[in-house]
Amino acid sequence: MRIGILIREFDSLRNWELRIIDEIRTNPDLELVVLIKDSRTEVQTAKSKFKRAWKAGNLLGKLLFVFQSKIESRIFREQRTVDREEVVAYLKTITTIDLSPLRKGYLDIFSKEDADKVRQFDLDVLLRHEFNIIRGDILNASRYGIWSFHHGDNAIHRGEPAGFWEIILKLPVLGVTLQKLTPELDGGLVIEKSHYNTSFSFVKNNTKILEHSVRLLFKNLNKLGRGEFNPTKSPIYYNRLYRVPTLRVMFGYLLQFYYKLFSHALKEGLMRIFGVRYSCWTLFIGKGSIFDATLFRLKPVKLPKGEFWADPFLYQHKGETYVFFENYSYKKRRGKISCGKIVNKEIKEVIDVLDLDYHLSYPFIFEEEGELYMMPEAHQNKRLEIYKCLEFPHKWTLYSTAFEGESVADATYFKDQQGHKWLFLNKGFNDDHMSELYIYRIDSLRFKEIEAHHQNPVIIDSRGGRNAGSIFEYKNQLIRPSQNNSNGVYGYGLNLNAIKTLTLENYQEEKIIGIEPNFVKGLEATHHLHQLEDMYIIDGAFKRL
Repeated sequence: MRIGILIREFDSLRNWELRIIDEIRTNPDLELVVLIKDSRTEVQTAKSKFKRAWKAGNLLGKLLFVFQSKIESRIFREQRTVDREEVVAYLKTITTIDLSPLRKGYLDIFSKEDADKVRQFDLDVLLRHEFNIIRGDILNASRYGIWSFHHGDNAIHRGEPAGFWEIILKLPVLGVTLQKLTPELDGGLVIEKSHYNTSFSFVKNNTKILEHSVRLLFKNLNKLGRGEFNPTKSPIYYNRLYRVPTLRVMFGYLLQFYYKLFSHALKEGLMRIFGVRYSCWTLFIGKGSIFDATLFRLKPVKLPKGEFWADPFLYQHKGETYVFFENYSYKKRRGKISCGKIVNKEIKEVIDVLDLDYHLSYPFIFEEEGELYMMPEAHQNKRLEIYKCLEFPHKWTLYSTAFEGESVADATYFKDQQGHKWLFLNKGFNDDHMSELYIYRIDSLRFKEIEAHHQNPVIIDSRGGRNAGSIFEYKNQLIRPSQNNSNGVYGYGLNLNAIKTLTLENYQEEKIIGIEPNFVKGLEATHHLHQLEDMYIIDGAFKRL
């Protein structure tokens, strides 16, 4: 696939843009053919920029926004994951052409001659990382048009700055829209959207949506390579066009930001010094089916001091029911895997079954050919691990590993009626596993053959991408529990999704019901479910315990 990029000066490229170029460079199915630069030589002095800002109004708001952005950038430093010098050296080997479109306000109007210069490179896709609102025949100069990111959900939020107004408007998630450009601003044909959980910091939000948008791009380039390209018309937009915030809006943002920052620091201190437990997870045990549950009747399991319990998995052994779960130590600041016996909705005889020098959680328990296995989350160890039970429930040995060097989370194993073996797991940039769901078909638990789903990542949405327990059957439907990571809370809620299609080429699911943390006073989150015959178990996090 032949690609061109409307590109900025190399020294101004951010990490996410360098990642895009680096992946094109290393992907044998992609070829970076041409770079297109802006050859206009207009130079704005500091004085001229000041005059323009003064005429446009809101100068004080803009200055305060810039100042606060610099402060947050120092607090939350952008992670560099690509060797800039190596990527720039590669860019210097690519053919470059200079174009000088006519500027009218925020429009860059390209001539027919400009478009013809681009057409000679026979491009499939042109990626936009430079220029203003593009007009002219250049919109049609590549086979599948110009692809551009709108770093927001273009049905809800258009304008700038990306990642700021979602905080002010109290939106539950951040959006990214990949679109094929048309003459309408932010109203291009939608290729696909993705969504991510919010933060209280504009800079953190901005970095998140920029970095995560990389995967959205390559997912759709892969789809295009398989002949799948069906962009849709942008929906009606009924909000205003957002601009850099006014002074009044900035004061409100600053109050909220520094309150959150101070509260977080205070909580950390209280946890370390006095052992106060914030966001403390515990378990709730119920009888029957989760679909028939009355959750407000559930009682939380009582916890020992200094720890929380989460990610429970049920298992029946010799007529008794056990639960394996993440046992997190506030003092050590890492989790281990523990197991207890369920007696009258209480958990007794708790023992540790897997305690390593890195964090463990999500102890997915399953049987295969008469043997018992556990697949805990071990993302800090940068691989997928499977343990085999030697002596129930306390003795386990490492059986196999896969995805070496990758940060994977909440891996879920499932065997379908045809005998195909599937792995559902979560990945993401910088250990953020909230949004991206990947599916693989495997030959065995030894992982000699791993086939990636053609649509990977099959979901890019923090409201339903992350796994939340074993896939189970209900009324002849396969149900995949998933997390709803939104409203700035990790594990805010649960979804129960019916799997409609599962093949190597296609995956579809439909949300049946959502569960929010309203059933017990003081809860702020609930993010895991395991259904086992006539018993279910979920977890929930109290704001303070």
